[in-house]
Amino acid sequence: FRGHAGKAALFTTAKNVVLDPPSILLMDSGAYTISEYICRTCETYLGWTFVRAHDGPERWKEGHFILEL
Repeated sequence: FRGHAGKAALFTTAKNVVLDPPSILLMDSGAYTISEYICRTCETYLGWTFVRAHDGPERWKEGHFILEL
């Protein structure tokens, strides 16, 4: 996967994070509603979670977390 700054990994869960309010992001694979998240302890930006995929074939990503590497 690709993140904002380069490589990223996809995970099903993330712990000890704080979610930002949802926003819409347009990507090469379609439009998504995402929530960026930060570390609860040090407040470092970590990545985002897919709240909603607006294109049917991409719905499998909903609820997964992108962790920027």
